Amino acid sequence: MESWYLLHCKPREIERAEWHLQNQGFTTFCPRWKVQKRVGGKRKIALEPLFPNYLFIQVDLAKDNYTSLRSTRGINGFVRFGGQPARVPDSVISDIQCRTSADNESEEGVKGLYAKGTPVEILTGPFAGLKGLYDIADGESRCFVLLDMLGKAQRLELDEGDIIASS
Repeated sequence: MESWYLLHCKPREIERAEWHLQNQGFTTFCPRWKVQKRVGGKRKIALEPLFPNYLFIQVDLAKDNYTSLRSTRGINGFVRFGGQPARVPDSVISDIQCRTSADNESEEGVKGLYAKGTPVEILTGPFAGLKGLYDIADGESRCFVLLDMLGKAQRLELDEGDIIASS
């Protein structure tokens, strides 16, 4: 019976490994999520592996010839515990697939620390003690917070570590 296993890939060769495995007839899964990067001074949304250098593969160890996996370009080998390839439960794979597909289809692009509209309090800086609403994530550690100032919502860019959810 086919089960999911975890493969360790060589650095920056996960796409190559995935392509070669699919050409060999294996079912693979590389969960990806949206991240915002700064490239050439501009912000860009990119899909990156959720688990860098790791790839899930569906294989039947009793039937399939999985020894060819060791020599597949981009693959280091199975992740093993006690000398045996580590089996990943189907429920874990389906949960990851649901979560990453929802993230990849979202309009906002980047998952933030809080949901949009969450009341937050600023902890540091000149705006410390003020309360606002979490707007969206802006990269790996920054976010936008909406503050009500002068009768209008002002958008403020902060580090996510500088805010905390408030009631």
